[in-house]
Amino acid sequence: MARIPQQLKDLWKTVVPSDRLLILMKPDPDALSSAWALKRLMSGKVQSSQIAHVGEIVRLENRAMVQILKIRSERFDKIDVSLFSKVALVDGQPDQFENHPIPAPSIVIDHHPAVKPFEAEFADVRPNIGATATIMTEYLYRGKIKIPRPLATALCFGIKTDTGGLTRSISRKDVNAYAHLLPLANMTHLRQMEHEQFSRSDLELIGRAIPQIQVRKKFLFVFLDGPVPPDSLVILADTFIGLEKVSVVAVGGTYRNRVVVIFRGKGPRVNVGLIARRAFDLIGSAGGHKMAARAEIRSVELPEELDIADLEGIRSWVKRTIQSNMGPRKSNK
Repeated sequence: MARIPQQLKDLWKTVVPSDRLLILMKPDPDALSSAWALKRLMSGKVQSSQIAHVGEIVRLENRAMVQILKIRSERFDKIDVSLFSKVALVDGQPDQFENHPIPAPSIVIDHHPAVKPFEAEFADVRPNIGATATIMTEYLYRGKIKIPRPLATALCFGIKTDTGGLTRSISRKDVNAYAHLLPLANMTHLRQMEHEQFSRSDLELIGRAIPQIQVRKKFLFVFLDGPVPPDSLVILADTFIGLEKVSVVAVGGTYRNRVVVIFRGKGPRVNVGLIARRAFDLIGSAGGHKMAARAEIRSVELPEELDIADLEGIRSWVKRTIQSNMGPRKSNK
């Protein structure tokens, strides 16, 4: 059995037995499974730990995962943060929670590229890894901690969904972690969660989005009217990237006084994480990987001439901004 790595020892050093740990995340399969794994890692190291999610668990696959595997997570806005002495973020970094009054985290574990500097007593950010669940599996394995079947199933699902079935943004560690977990997982539950991809309302949304699709060369763009939850935008982006001869997809909408754009890409020369950062990081918050990225711009961060209620103006600006940042950067020399 491998020796306990120094990184795991450092993680455990951030807590003491009297601590009450709040584990925060934005719910998706990778985040849910990673939060559950951190709770397992901290068993016996802290007095108590509680998983909480920011926003609502909307997507069907997320709801199915929570119900089938009986993952206990509370909505953050129902949590009394004063009851906790330490906060951990998994599958996310502080800038992604700017619209929520979360305390400063002591622990940050994530696989997304760092967009803005942050301070934390312990940080493990590995953008070369395809899923945070891979990092957590490594901790459990090298920490010699038994992985119960429901947790193994959750981690399998987290890795599989965040890497597109081990086809995008993966490393050898993702493959090794998945291979280690698969014999431990409940295959019946894994298949159930994989089949619960979208609801009837999502199907209606797809039907509403199709007439608004704009395709230029290999770029597909759609910006929906009315408020659309980000989870629904993710479903649209995941669906439309399957269209032939399309290599970059950007699906946008407005939600709770923000402009949200979900990016998906395919092909060896595509890097939608870079496109998202070039286009929107100086304005709002943007980042991701080569094949999956996201941008959020609050209404107060929009250019002065734009109003968030002006959907046509917002739509044109978002499309124009993305397209102007898709090509190679020109040298100043």
